[in-house]
Amino acid sequence: MMKGRIVFIVLIIIGLNQILFLGCKEGEVKKQEVAQRPRAGLAVDAYVVKLQPLSQGLSLSGTLLAGEEVELRAETTGKLVEFNIVEGRTVSKGQLLARVNDSEIRARLQKLRSDLKLAEDDLARMKRLREINALSQQDLEAAENRVVGIKAEIRLSEAQIEKAEIRAPFDGRIGLRNVSPGSFIGANTVLATLIQDDPLRLEFSVPERYAYSVKIGKGVTFTLGHYPTQYKASIYATESVIDQQTRALRARAYCPNPKGELIPGSFARVSFTLNGNPETLLIPPHALVPVLGGQNVVLARKGRATFVPVETGIRTATSVEIVSGIQQGDTLLLSGLLQVREGTPVSVNIVEDW
Repeated sequence: MMKGRIVFIVLIIIGLNQILFLGCKEGEVKKQEVAQRPRAGLAVDAYVVKLQPLSQGLSLSGTLLAGEEVELRAETTGKLVEFNIVEGRTVSKGQLLARVNDSEIRARLQKLRSDLKLAEDDLARMKRLREINALSQQDLEAAENRVVGIKAEIRLSEAQIEKAEIRAPFDGRIGLRNVSPGSFIGANTVLATLIQDDPLRLEFSVPERYAYSVKIGKGVTFTLGHYPTQYKASIYATESVIDQQTRALRARAYCPNPKGELIPGSFARVSFTLNGNPETLLIPPHALVPVLGGQNVVLARKGRATFVPVETGIRTATSVEIVSGIQQGDTLLLSGLLQVREGTPVSVNIVEDW
């Protein structure tokens, strides 16, 4: 009886050992299966790098200038005897706008022209007398000099009359006048301002680092004040040197103004587009990881995160040019940059744009 109990207990112990052994072995098998099973990576958004055109825009301050502008002044002192300046009126080049009293000069001019006629008649008679040796050569030359002298005095009088007249130097529009008809004016008196308002000139300054992108014929756009309407202009000239005080290059552009809706002197916000690279690698600014002495990006390679140093180029508000470090076709991580480390498994969701 005792032996039977002992045998039974031994069998129970052996069975328990078998169960424990099998359980441990099954646990080891499960651990091996888990270890061999691929681990799920961190879910991240990524972008496949490709070549894109790059253009950088600048926002600059500018001023609208009249195409031409001049202050109308007389070159002589006197009373205005003719006054054709009407505020706001359009005038043509050469049109007489005002005249200072020049009656004495005109009377003298009339007398000189009469004297010239008599002098020329005398010269003709003396030439005939000289042909028959009835007159000395000296008398003939004196008559010729008299004609030349009178002609010179006539030209002087005509020049004085021109100085007494104020004519429009170009087609334009007259502003507000400062004098009235019959006023006594001097050489420094401004009668009015004449401007040419079509086309207008747009003046702005480009920072030195971008000065080499300013080309004759290049188009720019601008807005005025708080109005959203955009206007176009074309660069026609630049200053010959960069200003040493502002370190900027001054440029001017022609702006058509056929309707006269633009007013010279207005403040303008100029949009200037730099000449960019037609094909370059662009990435979003938030894809850069700052490190000591440079910048890194994170690429997905074989399902794991890889940190790569890059050299950046031109920056815009929405993109950064990559000069070296990555190439077309690389998978660039856009999210999860703070969670990943070198070699971290990642599950990539490819996006078309950032």
